[in-house]
Amino acid sequence: MTVNTDDFIGDILIVDDKPENLRFLSEFLSGQGYRVRKAINGKVALIAAKTVIPDLILLDINMPEIDGYEVCEKLKQDPKTSFIPIIFLSAGNQIGDKVRAFEVGGIDYITKPFQLEEVLARVKTQLKVQSLQKQLYFRNLELQQTVTTLQTTQAALAASEAELRALFKAMTESILVLDSEGRYLKVATTNTKLLYKPPEEKLGKKLHDILPRQQADILLGGIQKALEAKLSVEVEYSLILDGVKTDLCANISPISPNSVLCVVRDISDRKRREEALQLIVEGTAAKTGSEFFRACVRHLAEILGVRYTFVTECVNHQKNRVRTLAFWLHNNYAQNIEYDLPGTPCDEVITNGEYYCYPDNIIARFPDDKDLVDLNAQSYAGIPLIGSTGDVIGHIAVLDTHPMRGDETRELVLKIFAARAGAELERQIADAALQENREQTERLLLNILPLPIAERLKQDPSAIAEQFDEVSILFADIVGFTPLSARVKPTQLVNLLNEIFSSFDSLTEKHGLEKIKTIGDAYMVAGGLPLPKPNHAEAIAQMALDMQQAIARFQAKYSEHLQIRIGINTGSVVAGVIGSKKFIYDLWGDAVNVASRMESSGLPGKIQVTQETYERLKNRYQFEKRGQVAVKGRGEMTTYWLIGFSSL
Repeated sequence: MTVNTDDFIGDILIVDDKPENLRFLSEFLSGQGYRVRKAINGKVALIAAKTVIPDLILLDINMPEIDGYEVCEKLKQDPKTSFIPIIFLSAGNQIGDKVRAFEVGGIDYITKPFQLEEVLARVKTQLKVQSLQKQLYFRNLELQQTVTTLQTTQAALAASEAELRALFKAMTESILVLDSEGRYLKVATTNTKLLYKPPEEKLGKKLHDILPRQQADILLGGIQKALEAKLSVEVEYSLILDGVKTDLCANISPISPNSVLCVVRDISDRKRREEALQLIVEGTAAKTGSEFFRACVRHLAEILGVRYTFVTECVNHQKNRVRTLAFWLHNNYAQNIEYDLPGTPCDEVITNGEYYCYPDNIIARFPDDKDLVDLNAQSYAGIPLIGSTGDVIGHIAVLDTHPMRGDETRELVLKIFAARAGAELERQIADAALQENREQTERLLLNILPLPIAERLKQDPSAIAEQFDEVSILFADIVGFTPLSARVKPTQLVNLLNEIFSSFDSLTEKHGLEKIKTIGDAYMVAGGLPLPKPNHAEAIAQMALDMQQAIARFQAKYSEHLQIRIGINTGSVVAGVIGSKKFIYDLWGDAVNVASRMESSGLPGKIQVTQETYERLKNRYQFEKRGQVAVKGRGEMTTYWLIGFSSL
């Protein structure tokens, strides 16, 4: 087994039984500076992971023979590979799939289809968390080495009681000597903070006389184990000291066949760091969006023991105003707010992109921040949320009504949470941008095609053609527009035509009709498609009358002699979308040609309809018979002028 030491961002093993997925992710992550290895199935993945330990594994669930869950379980059972972070990739979006993934040891779950930016953000987050975990591990090793060195020094100075006591005075641990039954023989330290009771009350008494039963049992078990094995033993327990829960570690070493030296130290800070990692991995791993940010601020308040915590996002490019995404106010969530940054401690965090801590007198330093007064805040710490491009996109802040003591752990905990929160916020921003693009594309598509046709094209991009047995078609042409074009500027002409046709578009929506197209100064609309409409002829007739009124208003507004010539026919057509570029929904058939001839053979200011349309409308509308009209391609046809709605 070897461990990756090459000079690159990280070594990622991708496991998927689909070669196209392997190639797709591999090329993308390689382009981001990662070394990528690929495994086509679970067996190959197990061999690859144990041969060269990767920094992270992207693991598909649904694979033949050994699925992703079993691969993860086997890796977590092996001490050599149990620490590798595993992100599951799956098309399954059920809660059960995600719960199973986290139960077998996964640290994140990405649902297919996914965005590459989301995968990259999550990979960066987990690699960053892993790096911070390694920092904690080496810090704990340093602490252990310190204790070991201290015990060695104590043994060397055992002959000199005076020197031993001087050494004890310089130590922060509590040093005890106990016998095999847990009886206090000596309290050899002046540090009484961790003793639970004064030294004089302990000497000669047993652990169970002084400590709560559970804690006494833990220490006595450690003493007996150390004496039996003749080796040092460490046990951990907690006590309520000065009203505060304190986590303690006791290092127990035999000094005779019947007695031990017990070094007790406060490990509360270390526990807080471990809790931060556990909470950020377990408490928020399955959460996204507002649910994640709410969990984030609540867990931060618990770990750091502060009264207020909140996380924000920048709301403008100047980064001088933010909006809270979640706000923990003492014991509950507060309503989210927006506020300006100038004059607040948050301004320094976001403007400079750095961690800031003001341990006391925060109001005096920022007297213009009235919110600090309302919260009765005395101390503040904040850290920026950094996006993948290095830009500040928000921040996390914690405040308390008491001073904050100097604590490197607080900064480390905030860094852990900020890494995860920054990735989640960036994912939300990317999702919002993607959704906006989708909505814009949808609006553009619906401006070109009817909604039912657009939805069908999304599912099947092949040509669409449908037969409609009965629809009504209207053609309209603006009379006098051509002479007008010779007298006005092109831009004025286009603006006028746009205004006229926009009013026609509004009428189309009002009457539930479908605009087909415009050609120059001609306008085409149909009723009864793509969805059937029983009153399609009535709707088209009313549309034609409204178009006449609209033109009359434009004529009065612009003092231009404009009239409209309209033709209407009713019959069967074929409608659909053909071609692969510049889609248009169009109509074909003899009924369309006749409607066009009705317009071209009509008169300005008139609405000419065929016998077919007249028969459907004669009982509700007024008509004037025009008589026989020569129609190109059809010969003589009887047509009518539509006058208006019948009041009878």
